[in-house]
Amino acid sequence: MQGLPEARVFESWHAPGDAARVAVLLRAQSDALAWASFAVMTVTLAAVLQGSAVLVPFAVGMAAAFVGSALVASARLRRMPARVEVVDATACLWSVWDASAPAHRPDAEAVWEARLVRGELVVSLGDAVETLARADWPDFDGLVEALREAAVHNG
Repeated sequence: MQGLPEARVFESWHAPGDAARVAVLLRAQSDALAWASFAVMTVTLAAVLQGSAVLVPFAVGMAAAFVGSALVASARLRRMPARVEVVDATACLWSVWDASAPAHRPDAEAVWEARLVRGELVVSLGDAVETLARADWPDFDGLVEALREAAVHNG
């Protein structure tokens, strides 16, 4: 009797490790929040120099900057690959958002094709096509090999 097939796991440089989802979101949000805050403060300064009341507009603007940057960061984290698990002819692609709260495991998809295009790995997983950049993966060559083997099992 054979045991379960062993998963080959590859993590990108973006993988959150043991960091909580809130910490991952706040870290990703920092750049967008800095630029949005700069814009709010610039407009506030111009309004102050013209003698306008700025307390309420400043508070509303900063709240909007915070919420907007959180939405942008969340969307980016949901698209950014963090981990790939390859088992036989299937692979499971974890986004940074998924990996920051691993209680919910993404579905494994059949690997149909894995090929290099201009130095990036283009993978057909189920109905989706994902592109994985060499610079994001410490063991990029191992990832390419594992996904190509999985594609051969399906072909």
